[in-house]
Amino acid sequence: MKTTVAGLALALAGVGLLLGQEQPTGPIIELPKFVVTDSRELAPPEVWRYATIPGFEILTNASDKATQRLLRDFDMFRQALSHVWQVPNRLSHTTSLIISGKGSKFDAFVPKGRAASAEAGLASLFLKKGSQTAIVIDMQATTLNVLSIDDSLDAATGTDSGQISVEHDKQLYREYVRYLLSQSEPRLGAWLEEGLSQIIMRMKFDRRWIEFAKLEDPNTVSVQAAFIAEANAALAAEDPDAIGFAGAPAGDRDFNAALRRRALMPMEKLFAVAHDSSEATNVLGNNRWAKQCYAFVHMCLYGQKGKFQKAFATFLQRSAREPITEAMFKECFGQTFKQMLMTIRLYCDFTVYEHKYFKSKEDIIIPPPPLALREATQSEIGRIKGEALVLAGHTAKARSELIAPYQRGERDPNLLAALGLYERSAGEDERARKFLEAAFAGKSKRPDACIELARMRQAEAIAKPGAADGRLSVAQVQGILAPLRLARDQPPPMPALYELAGDTWLRSAVRPTPDDAKLLLEGALRFPQRMRFVYQASVAAVETNDVKSAHLLADHGLRHAPDERTKQGFVELKAQLPPAPPELEPAATQPTPVPQPGPSVKRKK
Repeated sequence: MKTTVAGLALALAGVGLLLGQEQPTGPIIELPKFVVTDSRELAPPEVWRYATIPGFEILTNASDKATQRLLRDFDMFRQALSHVWQVPNRLSHTTSLIISGKGSKFDAFVPKGRAASAEAGLASLFLKKGSQTAIVIDMQATTLNVLSIDDSLDAATGTDSGQISVEHDKQLYREYVRYLLSQSEPRLGAWLEEGLSQIIMRMKFDRRWIEFAKLEDPNTVSVQAAFIAEANAALAAEDPDAIGFAGAPAGDRDFNAALRRRALMPMEKLFAVAHDSSEATNVLGNNRWAKQCYAFVHMCLYGQKGKFQKAFATFLQRSAREPITEAMFKECFGQTFKQMLMTIRLYCDFTVYEHKYFKSKEDIIIPPPPLALREATQSEIGRIKGEALVLAGHTAKARSELIAPYQRGERDPNLLAALGLYERSAGEDERARKFLEAAFAGKSKRPDACIELARMRQAEAIAKPGAADGRLSVAQVQGILAPLRLARDQPPPMPALYELAGDTWLRSAVRPTPDDAKLLLEGALRFPQRMRFVYQASVAAVETNDVKSAHLLADHGLRHAPDERTKQGFVELKAQLPPAPPELEPAATQPTPVPQPGPSVKRKK
């Protein structure tokens, strides 16, 4: 959802927010040395292919043709999705997309503690930790056994053989949708992410039309399954004792077919499933939890002539800020969990819904040109694989991947940034600092690395303040802000950047410069729900004689303070401000989004 603040936008009108990048200066950085104590530590070089598309770095060892076909379809899917769903417009980190096409490379990325991909029914992964994400696709998987994942499957689902056909394009759709939904703050419940993913990944499209949320006829079977059934019947007629053909791999069915004559999960269990649980991570095939999430979300959005849409919207708003209980659920839907379970059962058996169909006289989905692939550098291979292994919890393997190209002499700034972040997470701060300083000097496009360097510089400055009364000197402040300004020019806008800048300025021995004030105003505009940013920006504005912005920010804080303590802080701030300009009053009454709770902050004396 796009967040706008009319009053703040007015205050910032005509102000150029982007600052020039700080030119790094200082002594030559001596990088750490790795001592090899085990000959196995340096892995042999691997051959992968590399490409980029908007928002993604792609590392693949599948054939160029297979990779280009998958990514061509993915590009068209993203185009179609933009027409039917408001894709989150917050810019995010570039995400790694790893495509395993040979050598069984996929299994290395299965998160620590999970079963192997064949046992767990996995053909794709979405890995996330903090702001870092990666998607891994197993192009070698064609069928998987899912009986060990969901033993409630039966003949009614059409999965007698326990085998499920893998559609790689749809697996990529699913993980991409999970990636988009995971950017929500706070993160959406696993049940909602899965329900929406199930709906979106089934979207059908061509150049001039898009079909969305349509369900299959539950009585249909695949051509392959029908052929095998006929062959078995003919064989049995000739020889009753003959062994028939094994069941065909089943398709991934819609909920009205997958849940037919199967018991449903209690609603409290459905809502309690966590993002990293086995139910939420092993959803390939006709997984009962996944299909019931699909049924519930589809019914609320498209079913029963919109009967549940208003209740569902209220439920989503409340579930974002309070636990899901049966009492809260009943207040929203007017039904107990047990009653809703019966409603879902009826919806599965007798679906009454309206799907969406979009058609154009002109092409609205344009096939992209063939993806330009090249041989990946060892730095790119080590960095992308290493960071994905960190997300999967395999820290020892990640270290080996990251240091291998470094030991071979690679000094790419983004590799140095990844090494610095790895060493920082491992508690090796001295080594981390050297890597991060070198990455900053090389202008690495990694905002998280720049922010971590600024955090380390700030801690050093606080320990040895360069001005009187324990305050930071101008040189110390600018040294902290320099990597933050570089991070500011890279997506996504990160709250930690503005929080660190505001805290640094509060410790400064001098008033903020106009550039400092612009940085804090930008943070308040981008994150108006964070009262700490709003307060800091208001104080900075008045200290740089921007009285209008100071009043707009203080008024916003007064209207949306989440508690009395925070509100009192803005009351006191407002009382200390110079008189507001006359033209401000109409703008000050414009509505602003309701913020989430945040602490009030006062400038330290």
